[in-house]
Amino acid sequence: MGFNINLSNALGQYEGLVDYAIQEAADLGITEVKDFIIVKKGGDFSLPVFAPLVFEPLIKKDLVLPFLRIDAVNISASRSKNIVKTAIEGRDHTVKEHISNGDFSIAIDGLIADDEFSKDYPKGKLFLLKQFLNAPYSLRITHAILNRLGVYEIVIDSYSIPSIDGVKNIQKFSAQATSDEPIELIIRDNV
Repeated sequence: MGFNINLSNALGQYEGLVDYAIQEAADLGITEVKDFIIVKKGGDFSLPVFAPLVFEPLIKKDLVLPFLRIDAVNISASRSKNIVKTAIEGRDHTVKEHISNGDFSIAIDGLIADDEFSKDYPKGKLFLLKQFLNAPYSLRITHAILNRLGVYEIVIDSYSIPSIDGVKNIQKFSAQATSDEPIELIIRDNV
């Protein structure tokens, strides 16, 4: 299962940004976002496997951001349920009533680097990452595992950007997020 990103369609109204985003994708050798990146070294059971996280382009009235792909990322998701427990006199146990499933709580830990051969600090990617993390909107994402869990949008609750001792070309970051789903409002004529 693969996900295609057509930047020309998504960003058609922002001509300068389209050129920038397409050039960034070409520089990274990306024509399509795969579920997993598999680097074959050795037998079938010694394969390094990565699931990249892609922040999809964000186009709002006051903010326009191209996509950002992060290959070095670990993501964990947990979910609680909304259950009402009622104590009843004379019983040693409560009565449980399942109300609904809760939101997913998502922990993201990742590394960004300028590119494969650069020894410079990733200023550009960090600036773009910071804009995504600070955006006051729900962020559309592509990630193999989260998408299989039904999570396509997240809201960033908090994040941190710590330094790594002895390294100047890699920046570590972590973020806490909550799954989100768009709300559809149906407006009906008063009859």
